Amino acid sequence: MRKRSWIITAGVGLALAAGTGTYVLVAGGEVSVSSLCTPPASTPEYVAAYAPTVVIGTVTGPTHYTPDTGDPSTGVQEATLTVEKTLKGPQQRDLDLSQSVTRTAQGTYTTAEPLYQPLVTGQRYAVAVLDRAQDGGRWVWGAERAPDETADERWTAAVVAKAILPIATCDDTRTITSTPDPA
Repeated sequence: MRKRSWIITAGVGLALAAGTGTYVLVAGGEVSVSSLCTPPASTPEYVAAYAPTVVIGTVTGPTHYTPDTGDPSTGVQEATLTVEKTLKGPQQRDLDLSQSVTRTAQGTYTTAEPLYQPLVTGQRYAVAVLDRAQDGGRWVWGAERAPDETADERWTAAVVAKAILPIATCDDTRTITSTPDPA
């Protein structure tokens, strides 16, 4: 493998391992890795600590998918969640939620994170919700199927834990320069 390919592979692997959204630009032996730094979402405690609202409920409204104009396999799923229990935040009966998802060839949805499961009509979930002040919309920050009381207890404990999020130390751009391979 050429040196430039190794550098690109290492840069992308490093950025993905850090759990960030990444894109890579290559020009004349220079690799720039840019990333969007987000709080960790690897445990229910971290998800619950970051989200202002955590609820348990059932998806009652039909889901609707709006494809991204640049890539129709990705987009936003809209769903209505009827709240059964509020674990954190204000009491609410129904929440209209937006969730970033990827559409599969079978017409279902998928996500990359275990604590960010696609909402399915008729299913019960523990959901961490972010409120967007600009338009009043609500976005899913985390979602996990909650078919029984075990999940309720797990998410209740996560909220009670009041986890302290690690301080994100991210550079928006790192540039690695190498001598380009002769063409």
